Amino acid sequence: MIKVHILTRCEYCGGDAYLPECEATSYTGETYTRYAPCPLCQGTGNQARWVDLREFADLLDKAAALEPDYLELASHVPVTQYQDSHDAAGI
Repeated sequence: MIKVHILTRCEYCGGDAYLPECEATSYTGETYTRYAPCPLCQGTGNQARWVDLREFADLLDKAAALEPDYLELASHVPVTQYQDSHDAAGI
């Protein structure tokens, strides 16, 4: 079986790469949150995963479906600055 090596968002940190570790106090007395790298992705936010060709094809189809239809977008009339202004909204 042929598999493809892909990078996905880390499931543990949700792609944030750093997680809150503890509360600390600065020299001025202000408290702040200290962060540490995610233990699974080592602070990258990505996780390597092997998928078979069928799942890879499904992922490609899903990614292609997320792209906007550029021909449809080109047919829309652009919005002018006046249409977006407070004056046009009656504010």
